[in-house]
Amino acid sequence: MAISKQTKTINELILGEEAKDKIIEYVPHGINKDHFFPIDEEHPLNDTLTEFKTKTIPLEELDFLVYFNSRNIHRKRPGDTVLAFKMFCDMIGEEKAKKCAMIMHTEISSMHGTDLRAVKESLAPECNIFFSQEKINTPQMNMMYNAADVTMLLSSNEGWGLSLTESMMAGTMIVANVTGGMQDQMRFVDEEGKWIDFSADFPSNHRGTYKECGEWAVPVFPNNISLAGSPKTPYIFHDRCTPEDASQALLEVYELGPEERKRRGLKGREWVTSEEAGMSANVMCDNVTRVLNTTIETFTPRTRYDIFKVEKYKHENVKHKLTGY
Repeated sequence: MAISKQTKTINELILGEEAKDKIIEYVPHGINKDHFFPIDEEHPLNDTLTEFKTKTIPLEELDFLVYFNSRNIHRKRPGDTVLAFKMFCDMIGEEKAKKCAMIMHTEISSMHGTDLRAVKESLAPECNIFFSQEKINTPQMNMMYNAADVTMLLSSNEGWGLSLTESMMAGTMIVANVTGGMQDQMRFVDEEGKWIDFSADFPSNHRGTYKECGEWAVPVFPNNISLAGSPKTPYIFHDRCTPEDASQALLEVYELGPEERKRRGLKGREWVTSEEAGMSANVMCDNVTRVLNTTIETFTPRTRYDIFKVEKYKHENVKHKLTGY
């Protein structure tokens, strides 16, 4: 069960001919739609949301709130997130920036990342950037997403990016780097308007082959694709976007205005709860059950022992395109 379309393709490419005898299914993360949901002015929790927002963001006037909810580790690019917000504030001017804020729900300082308070004080001392590092429960997390105008995640590589799914389920727009499972959630479409799939000729959309995506998302395409890896995972691509491009994405969301942002956010909620997306908890559980039942029904027990001829390992070349797709 592959968490992203890209992971499904990777498994199929690595297994090659043996993939025909395997069950390889796309089963993305599922979020409980009763735990994360939109709170509008008519909702019974609207007064609670207003109070929560007032206590969380110490600003008399607030026009625009950016939310970052992830770990303070290098691949999540928290420093770039701070810099992107700083650049966004510079673009809209000092007076408008006074009514904008960003909340970073993460460790303020981490050996696996950086000292975000020092980054903020050095690069963006005048910006309204607030940190939240205490654990909060699910209802409080839903309040955070509802308080925000957009959730931003600029990870350079990402299996999924759960904060984006939670944000969409709460009816809040997303800004994200185009990599890994995050591109699934933006729902890029091909020339025929179909949600894209990947193959050996098209293993990722990180080079911007397709630009059109769901209204709820503003993608940031990486401008630097570098190779990283480890002994267990010999290579993986780091898709790095620039803070400048991320700041432009924030500006695009900002200029939509509150009504259009909410309309687009609700479109995200509508899609993420659909059968096509499969990203609600109910659909995820149904898919897991289906795959497990299929596995049980088609399972062939192994023989008591197998005999293999030991031969020198033959390394196969890369089975997917590296550039030009």
